[in-house]
Amino acid sequence: MQVALERLPNSVAKVSVTIDPADVSAAMDKAFRSVVSRYNIPGFRRGKVPRPIFERYIGRGVLLQEAAQRIVENRYPEAIRQAAIEPVAEPHVNIVTLEDGAPFQFDIEVESKPEIVLGEYGDLLAAPLIVREMTDEDLAEELQTVARGQAQMIPADEEPVSMGNKIVVKLKGFLAEDDSEEPFVDDDAYTIEVGSGTVVEGLENQLIGLNVGEPATVRLTYPESHPDVALAGQDVRFEIEVVENKRREVPSVDEELAKAVGFESLQELQEHVANTVKNRIEAQAKSDRLAEILGKLKERVTIELPSALVSEAVHHQLHELQNSLSRMGATLEEYLESRQITQADLQMELRPQAEERVKEQLLLEAVAKQQGFIVSDEDVIESLRPLAEMYKQPLTALVQLFTQRGEFDSLRENMLLSKASEYLATAEAQTAEPA
Repeated sequence: MQVALERLPNSVAKVSVTIDPADVSAAMDKAFRSVVSRYNIPGFRRGKVPRPIFERYIGRGVLLQEAAQRIVENRYPEAIRQAAIEPVAEPHVNIVTLEDGAPFQFDIEVESKPEIVLGEYGDLLAAPLIVREMTDEDLAEELQTVARGQAQMIPADEEPVSMGNKIVVKLKGFLAEDDSEEPFVDDDAYTIEVGSGTVVEGLENQLIGLNVGEPATVRLTYPESHPDVALAGQDVRFEIEVVENKRREVPSVDEELAKAVGFESLQELQEHVANTVKNRIEAQAKSDRLAEILGKLKERVTIELPSALVSEAVHHQLHELQNSLSRMGATLEEYLESRQITQADLQMELRPQAEERVKEQLLLEAVAKQQGFIVSDEDVIESLRPLAEMYKQPLTALVQLFTQRGEFDSLRENMLLSKASEYLATAEAQTAEPA
């Protein structure tokens, strides 16, 4: 088999394949054994006709076509491997020459990842990774976060509502333009955590200072982007009465707190928190340096983006948006209706960000290739071990599950991108070489 590669516009790779006549003949032998039972030839039981008679009645063309189809299916993976391309979409096959006794020629045209020439980028690594020192304020804030995680809600009915309180209210909501005075919401036990942002914007702030049993009227306008199209942009009036008020009591940062969160002493907790903060600061420094280097690489390197990869990234963003809306109790359809746009319009909005994601992915893959990074099967399997231990499953069973779902290789790709990201975030200038 002879293979030749030609790069076409729009990230399309054209792989021209030539198959020797002897291989075509062998494929025709197999094709005969496969198709002979499909035909009923007088004087012979189905599937038992000799090949010369089959060819006389049916013709060699049937065998040639069947052989060509089998050759394309069987030789496609090897042709792609020899051409050293990575398809990202379904291929289109064009038959160039298919004649009995002659070489079989066909072309595979498929959208694939582009060739990326990184060039010299050592200067981008010249700036050192700067990790700022942890401050006392950083440590104190993280300890307070731990303490807030152990906070208890205690009754505060004698106090006015304040930020962070959890309250229960009687709530009736009316549309300003509705003369019928029929409430669109009527709830005698509506729970609100003041400051959480879980209710319509502007309502929580107007609850601050109210007392239990004190009726109040709150007026506001729903945002135009509200998922409920019936309320989007509407002026409303809420009749509210606080019936229960609880405030968050945050424990002191002391030995008792340390034991409550599983540590032997306050010192042990402080050491753990210090390591957490240091790791976070370092991770942020790496993230900032990586973003800066990738941004400059995107300016330097010409990348022809495969539309299939961009579309995949757009769909991934749509999925993320759907999950976010679901957590707020809304659907994508309601979101689109509230904004008076179609899903196609939304996809166009998301496309620029998707293109940037794809560019970064392709650049990281190019860096990994240039630096010779690899992720072995063993590396992937080891990465699954903590997950297997967490869910108390045999590691082999989890590996099999990931493989069956097609997620094993995806995990390998993510690990490879992580290696490239870590390299760009931490490497020194002299370690980078041109591709």
